[in-house]
Amino acid sequence: MKNLKDLFIKSDDEEEEKTPEKQPSFPINDSVSTPNVPQAKSNNPYLAEIIEIYEKGIESMNMPGYDFYDFYVAVKAAGAHNDTVYKMAFQMGKTMDSNVTAEKLANDAEYYLSKINEVYQRYSDQGKQKLESLASQSRTESANLSGEANQIEAEISKLKQQIQSLDRKLAETKGALSKVDEKYKPQQDVIQQKLKANDNAMEISVQKINNIKDGIVKFLK
Repeated sequence: MKNLKDLFIKSDDEEEEKTPEKQPSFPINDSVSTPNVPQAKSNNPYLAEIIEIYEKGIESMNMPGYDFYDFYVAVKAAGAHNDTVYKMAFQMGKTMDSNVTAEKLANDAEYYLSKINEVYQRYSDQGKQKLESLASQSRTESANLSGEANQIEAEISKLKQQIQSLDRKLAETKGALSKVDEKYKPQQDVIQQKLKANDNAMEISVQKINNIKDGIVKFLK
């Protein structure tokens, strides 16, 4: 019965139930063939596999002697659901076991149904628990990624603000750069004029001295 856990995503190992009653083993393997049983129309890709699992579960509970399972197999093999088929299967059972009665078969059927329902409920609960566990993991991962995304968005916003601030500073710096020549030009013009005046003053002064010098030489000898 523990093999049914392969129906869902594998969970932690569970203790096998210790009971004197024969329990359905419901074996599963990776090469499950389509079971030779009536099937409901469905697009579910796992339906055929699970129907076969339940068929094998019923088989695994087959009790000694002629019981409901043997009757079930005989009726199913006949491929019909009518009075003749049921009577023939019942007579066959009587020839194999004189103690077979319709009441016993019906009681046996209730036993099988109860065990099938136990297995169904057990693994249905496990499947739902696994779904909830996955949903919880999904919510946790989504919350973590959402928080991370928000943090990244905040950092991007901060970087954008820094970029805008740097852009303004860059524009101001370029504006100031474009005005540097204009800023210093008046002072440079003054200095250039003074340098030119200095040259002229030097030439005039030298000329004056030379004129006097020439007068001394000319007039005082």
